Amino acid sequence: MLEDINPELIRIRAHHLLCLQGFQGYGYNQEFTLRLGEIIQALKSDPLGKIQIVTDADDICTNCPKLIGEQCVDHLKIEKMDSIIIGSISLVENQVIPIKTALQIIDTELSSETIKTVCEGCVWMDKCLFFINKLG
Repeated sequence: MLEDINPELIRIRAHHLLCLQGFQGYGYNQEFTLRLGEIIQALKSDPLGKIQIVTDADDICTNCPKLIGEQCVDHLKIEKMDSIIIGSISLVENQVIPIKTALQIIDTELSSETIKTVCEGCVWMDKCLFFINKLG
């Protein structure tokens, strides 16, 4: 299923850096959930593997039913989430960085207030290990 992804550079939305850490197998549909799980496994298998931080549809979004063409139906909300994260920490849009480093930055630089703001309204917030571990 990941044949369409460059394994040497996986594109990840800024807010998906949180989702990657809290994923519990829930998703918009089976295809989305399967893809997210596969991407997480690929990233875990190579923690020094590179990702590119993006603020548009990424490699996770490909199987999302909310993706119409190349844009999310909730793009204004989602782009704001990405923007808040990038504006709060030392990651920049289009930056290429090892996934391990990106997750360390999220872990050490993202404040509880920012997490609350970004995650507010997420349907999986009460199940998300990232959110629970940071704020629960």
